[in-house]
Order: sequence, then C-alpha cells, then structure tokens
Amino acid sequence: MLKIWYRLCRAMQTHRTALLLNLAVIVPFALLTAYIKVSTILNGYSAGRTLRRSTGIDLLITLFSEPYSIPYEGILTEISEIVWCFPIALCFFTAHLLRHRQLRRYLSCFGIFLSLLLADDAFRITLILYSLLDVPKILMYGLYSSVGVAIAICFWRTILTTPYRLLLISGALLVFSAAADFLPIRGIGTPIMLEDGTKLLGLVNLSIYVWQSAKLALTKFPMANPPSNTSDRTGQLFQNF
Repeated sequence: MLKIWYRLCRAMQTHRTALLLNLAVIVPFALLTAYIKVSTILNGYSAGRTLRRSTGIDLLITLFSEPYSIPYEGILTEISEIVWCFPIALCFFTAHLLRHRQLRRYLSCFGIFLSLLLADDAFRITLILYSLLDVPKILMYGLYSSVGVAIAICFWRTILTTPYRLLLISGALLVFSAAADFLPIRGIGTPIMLEDGTKLLGLVNLSIYVWQSAKLALTKFPMANPPSNTSDRTGQLFQNF
C-alpha cells in the first residue's frame, strides 16, 4: 500500500502541470454538475413525471449553446481570437525552454500581457464594464497601454535584441484599432474595417514577431537542462509537462 502511494506521489510530482490543467477543467464541471443536481432536486418533478426546466439546466444549455445561428456570422472576430492564441502559446512555450533569465522574464510578462488582452477581447470585458458600470472605455485602454509601456521600459534592452520593428508595426496597428472606436467616422463599413481589420492585421504581425523572436532565442541561447540528443529532448519535454 505504501509502495503504491509512493508511486502515486511521484507520478503527481512528475506530471503536476498536466494534473493541474486537468483539474482546472474537472473541478468547474463537477461544481456545475452538483449545482444542476441540487437545483433539479429542489424543483422536483411535475405530475406527469416530466422533469421541469430548472435554473441549473437552463444555465447549462446557455453555457454550451451555439453562439451563432448563421455559420459565417462573426467568423472574422473568431479568427482574430484564434490568432491571439498563437503568440501567447509561443511566449510561454519558449520561456519554458530557455535558460536565459532576462529573456524568459520578458517572454513570460509579454505572454501574460497578451493573455489579458485576449481575455478582454474574447469576453468583452471593456464593453461589459462600460454598459453595466459606466466605466469609460478610455480608462481600460489606458490601463492596458500603461502595462504595455511598463513592459517596454523594463525590458527595452531585451526588446532591441528581437525583431522589434515588427513589434512596433503590430503595436501601432492595435493602437489604431482601439483609437478607431473613438474617431468620428461616418458609415458602417469603414469603421468596421478600421477597427477590426487593422486589429487582425496587427495580430498577424504580432504572431510573426513572436515566432521570429522565439526562433532567434532558441537558436542563440541554450535551453534549460539541454538533453544529449533529439529523442531525449522530446522525452524530457513531455515529461516536464
């Protein structure tokens, strides 16, 4: 029994990242299931033994409902949100592999910053705060801009070792996309293209920047605990996860 417990603890330590990520999915689903069960019991059954629609079931249907009734509705917005994920994944993955401390910190902070922007874009945090609490959009944009400027000030030497021109281009496009929301532009198509079109173009250039930066960093700087050959490298990489 002790031997089994020891092996279980060793396996949990070895694969702790995978375990935590799985728990992050399992625990919310378990809580949601428990909530639905409790709400179903409290609502009871009708005379015809047909289960009444409870609040929990309605919540479950809402959470897993299809967002669009038309297949192509909002497809460009969804593509933008998918493109957001590429530079974020590259930042964290490259930071995990590198031994260079300053570059690891830069990629980690930059990845966290991009994750905040993705969360705001995907869940419409700025729009919800503006609609419900009258929080000015300019305040949220100013907050995100301040975080971006702080990262640039802290890691400007590291940024200069990367293809920073692509970063400047993508940053300018994203700033223009946010500013287009405040510009008095007439019409419907032009504001959409200036706001959403420039955002997608900025995200493409941002992905290229992070890709080239990650490739340059992995080529120039050694990895943390580099394995002896390619097969060992693959095995060690998946073991760490």
